[in-house]
This record gives sequence, C-alpha cells and structure tokens, in this order.
Amino acid sequence: TTGIILGTNGIGVAPKAQWIGCVNLDRNLANPALYLDCMQFMLAPFPHGGNPFKDGDPTRAAHVLNNSWGCPTLEGCDPNALLYAADNLRHAGIFVVVSTGNDGPYCETVESPLSLYDSVFSVGAINQLGNMADFSSRGPVTADGSDRIKPDIVAPGVDILSSTPEGTYASFSGTSMAGPHLVGVVALIWSAQPELIGDIDATEQLIIDTAQPYTGDTSMGCFSGDTPSNAYGYGVVDVYAAVKKALEK
Repeated sequence: TTGIILGTNGIGVAPKAQWIGCVNLDRNLANPALYLDCMQFMLAPFPHGGNPFKDGDPTRAAHVLNNSWGCPTLEGCDPNALLYAADNLRHAGIFVVVSTGNDGPYCETVESPLSLYDSVFSVGAINQLGNMADFSSRGPVTADGSDRIKPDIVAPGVDILSSTPEGTYASFSGTSMAGPHLVGVVALIWSAQPELIGDIDATEQLIIDTAQPYTGDTSMGCFSGDTPSNAYGYGVVDVYAAVKKALEK
C-alpha cells in the first residue's frame, strides 16, 4: 500500500510524498484499542518509547491517512466503535481514506469501521477495463441503520503492481490497492494547492466534481442508475483533472 502511494519507478501516485506509519495489526488481527492507538498517533505523533499524552505533537500530524483494514465483530468492533475517533480526525483537518472491503458484489457489504462512516472517504475497486471488481464491497450501509451510500469513489484495485520486500515487485488485488491511489491523489492536490490543506469538505468536493462517470459493466452486483451509487460512488477518480482544478483556485 505504501508503494502505491509514494513508490518510485512508476508505481507510486505521489512519489515525493513523505510518510509515517503505525502498526495497528498483530499478525493481521487487532482490536479497537490498537486501532484507536494508531489513530491517536496520526493526530499527535510522539517519539518511539514516548508518552502519547505528554509527548504527542499535533503540529506533526499526518495530512492524509491510508486505512486498508476493517474492524469486524470478530475483533470486538461494533459499527460505532471508532466513530468518534474518525470524526475527530476530520475535525482536525486530516483526510481519512478507507478501503471499503472485499465482501462484494452484493449490497449492504460495507459494514465494518472505518469504511461505513460519513466522515471518511471510502474507496471501492475497479479493474483495468473500468469494470467494478466483483470483490469490492457495496452499500448501502445498514449496519448502523443509516442507509448511507458507500463507497464515495472507485479507483484501480485489480492486479496492481507495487513494491515488496528486498527490492522486488508483485501484483495484488483488493480494495486495499484502490484506497492508496486516493491517498496519493490527496497528497498531489494538497501539494499543488496548499490552501486546500486541512479543508476536507473542499477537497472531497473537488475529487467528486472531477471524477469520471462509471461506464463499466453493471450486470452483476449492487447497481442503480443513480449517482452516487452504492457500487461506485460518484465515479472513477481522475487525478489529472483534480489537480488541474485545484491549481485554478
């Protein structure tokens, strides 16, 4: 996921971006406390071995977060377990990008935090032909009773080339590959137009306004004729158009 965001040699969307990380999964299994620890770290990073309450520094906060994970019931999450943390990150001007999950193609499969929240930007996956990936989770969100439309947008997520350990490369599929594309898009927009940094509403609207219409296959899965759609949101992210429009501000 990091390679897709900022890798070099043609694999990264924003190759000159800087990054910080926080380990919130132990062998691919976590719990709400671990997720909250890392969300707090991204809001106010602190030195290794430091005290998050005394040494946390919001001036070093991340601008945009990649979240290629979900917190299911198995890990102790109910639908609202991380809601206030996600909302507060947005209030702090941090753009929270979340992969929708890989439980498609049926409706009501966006159901785990953080992807179901209104305060985050949720990303589904398309393939090289512009068709929805059959695994990409779809809305509406029923887990919290909201009937919220999700995802917000779609991006490439099938057979995506990225970096692997020891200087190697490999291809991967999943909405975990789609979300990082959007993180790189936000990094490029905010680099091109610093006045937008921290303005989540305006940045979201810019991405939505410049998205390309979805023209792919609609024969399988949760589709409707309306936009936004519970399959593809507002459409397919267009980084060139988004950055170009940002420069006009």
